[in-house]
Parts: sequence; C-alpha cells; structure tokens
Amino acid sequence: MRPPAAPRQPRRPEPEPAAPDRGRPPAGRPDAAPARGKRGGRAPAAPKGDRVGRPGDALERRPSVPAVAPVLPDRPRGAATGAVSTGLAARLAEKAAADRRLLLHRTGVALAVLALLGGLAWVLLLSPLLALRADSIELAGVGGEVDAAQVRAAVEPEIGTPLLRVDTSAVAERVATLPAVEQVQVARSWPHGVTVTVVPREPVAAAPVEGGGWVLLDDDGVQVTTVPEVPADLPEVTVPLSTSAETAPALEAVLSVLGALPPDLLGQVAKAGATSAEHVTLTLADGATVRWGDAGESQLKVEVLSVLRQQPAGVYDVSVPRSPTTSA
Repeated sequence: MRPPAAPRQPRRPEPEPAAPDRGRPPAGRPDAAPARGKRGGRAPAAPKGDRVGRPGDALERRPSVPAVAPVLPDRPRGAATGAVSTGLAARLAEKAAADRRLLLHRTGVALAVLALLGGLAWVLLLSPLLALRADSIELAGVGGEVDAAQVRAAVEPEIGTPLLRVDTSAVAERVATLPAVEQVQVARSWPHGVTVTVVPREPVAAAPVEGGGWVLLDDDGVQVTTVPEVPADLPEVTVPLSTSAETAPALEAVLSVLGALPPDLLGQVAKAGATSAEHVTLTLADGATVRWGDAGESQLKVEVLSVLRQQPAGVYDVSVPRSPTTSA
C-alpha cells in the first residue's frame, strides 16, 4: 500500500500592488502631469525664491554671501599705539633704562648714607664738639682719706679728647693706684664730661712709724694714709709693721679680727696685738682684756662677747666661743 499523502499547505495570498499615488507622477517620468487639487484643479505654484524639492532631485540652496572685513587705513611704521611698547627691542630698551634709574637711585642713597656716617664719625671721634672739658669732671666718694685733687689729676690727661675716645679704663687704673682708693668706676657723661666714683678704704687700726706719726691700716693691711696722731675711734696696733715671717701672720690676724668688729665694738678697742696668728688679744678702753684666739669664727665671737660684756669682768675669753669664760 502507498503511504498516505501529506496534507497540502494552503497557499499564501499574493500581495496586491500598491495603488499609485494620485497627484504625483510615477518616478522616472519627468513629463507626468502635475498633481491636481481636491477639485481637479492645478496645485498652486510655489512662491518665487523657494523651490519645492522633487523626489530624486537635489535641493537647491542659495549661495552664501561672504562677509567682507572692513578695510582699515594703513598706519605708518613707528606710529604711537597707546601701549607702553609692543616690540621686543623697545621693551628691552625700557628695561635697561629702568635698571639704570634704579642703579642711580641706589648709588645716590648709598653715597648719602656714607656721607652721613662719615660726618657722624668725624663729630664723635675727631671733632672738638664733644670733647672732654675740665669743668665737666664730676667726682663722687672723695673726701676724708681720698684726696679729690689727686683723683682729678688722674683724669686731666684726657681733657680735650673726644668723649668717645676717652680711655675710661686707663683713668680708672690711674685712680686705683691711690692708696686710699679701694674701688673706682669711671663713666662718660655726655656731651662733655666724665663721672668718677670711688670707694675709699676704711682704716681699722693705726700703727706707729719710724720718725713719728701714725699710719692708718685697713683690714687687708694696706697703708691708707699717714696722720700725726691716732684717731679717737681707731685702736693702736702693737705688732710691728715689718714683713718678716714671724710678724706678718700675726699682723694679718690682728687686722682681720679688727675688720670683723662692728663699729660700736671697734670704737671700744684701745689696742690690739698678737704674739702669733693664734693668739690675738684686744685691750678695751675701760681696761678689760679680750682673749680672742685666732681669726676664725669671728662673727660668732662678736655675738658671744656682746653677751659677756653685760657682766663686768677683767678678762673675757672667747677663744673657744662655744665655751667662753670670764674672770676678774
């Protein structure tokens, strides 16, 4: 038997041809009739200047009118433009001129400063305008043992010297050589003077000298001055003034003890002596004797003696200040 035949597929309908567009001729026919209006009339003509494009034709465009730049009058070379400079050469010339002006300005300022400094240096160092005058020398701390005339004489070599060149150190050294001067300070006093301030040495004892008279000694053993009589407020030193190995330590110890005494107690001492540096003895104005010992712990010994003097006694022994004794 034959197999059954396959069922037939239904045939697809053929597409109908598109209806021609009325009012527009078929493509490729330039002589086709123009499209008509709704009532069979001709279509209105396009306004002039506008062309309606047709299928297949390129659109026509109006040619663009080129913009014409305004014509400027020719400017002669080198004419001013209102700007500082536009050319490289002109700018370089202007910069060079500015540099020269700046250099001249700086040079002028430098010369003016140098002239000012030179004039100031002349006034301070060479001119007599600020020189030391004799009537402008001031002295302080003189009198008593310090002779004012000797101090002034040490300053006089500097008179007439410009004040800035006055050697104050040299003046101070000359004043310090005076025996009665312990310290000295010299200061300039503008515009024409100097001030000399001295600290005099304070005598603490008087010692006899050969040929008569008395020499006043300070606590360092310096001979301050010579007087004909012993001052009432100073004790007499019985230790010789020789510088031998035996007497020099004793004299130094005596003067050290006297220098540690307060003024009221020093005024009560009539004589001071020592057989050695460890055996200093003081004789008071009322006849009492103070055994002092060496010069150590002098401040403590002064305090102990002040307490012991509240009780009358012939001998006050403070050589061991923590164990003092008194006796008739």
